[in-house]
Amino acid sequence: MNRVIKIFAVVLGMALLNACSAYQGPQGPQGVTGAAGPIQTLPTPSGTLTVAQLVAEQNAYRESVGQEDLIPGLNCALYTVPQTTTQIIGATLTGVGNFEMEGAFNTMNQSVNVGMNFFPTSIQPIFTTWYVVKCTGNLVMAYSDWHGFALSSDDGSNLYVDGLLINNDGLHGIQTKTAVKFLEYGFHSFELDFLQGSGNEALILGMDNALLNSGFYH
Repeated sequence: MNRVIKIFAVVLGMALLNACSAYQGPQGPQGVTGAAGPIQTLPTPSGTLTVAQLVAEQNAYRESVGQEDLIPGLNCALYTVPQTTTQIIGATLTGVGNFEMEGAFNTMNQSVNVGMNFFPTSIQPIFTTWYVVKCTGNLVMAYSDWHGFALSSDDGSNLYVDGLLINNDGLHGIQTKTAVKFLEYGFHSFELDFLQGSGNEALILGMDNALLNSGFYH
């Protein structure tokens, strides 16, 4: 008896569903079109990929949404500053131009007459005092781990890896500051700012007891 009641209930439910589907009431007003959502970055793959593979995967995604490919190196913006400048943060900057930089920040303590070796050769003897350079891009990590950073400079410098990591700002002789940070596998925003006043110059950036000279893309 119970089985008969259950079968009857199923048949009745299907009949009511078909009847409701057959009737279409008047269409309601059209809603307002929503704004386009932000472009999402690629999720971190679960497998182990090299930096080159990670960048290739990211570029495939960027191409699919009409963005330019990431390329090796950093984009550096050069500014002049007044001779009253005492630090990078809050400085009055006058833009000069941009250049691309690949390789390591490895200018040992030397006279400003030599010029910073990560500058294009043509401008090394021109911009020797009272300037700020800001190099930005991405630091791509092939694995998740703790990493130690060391930043040496004369005069000031600031390192940003997903936010301010080392503050070595100000007018001073060569000095080194360090920090440790856990970085997940994938892409991290990167910026290195440098201030040169007068006197000697130096800028050295290391990670895990070696020069940081790879993994930069912009």
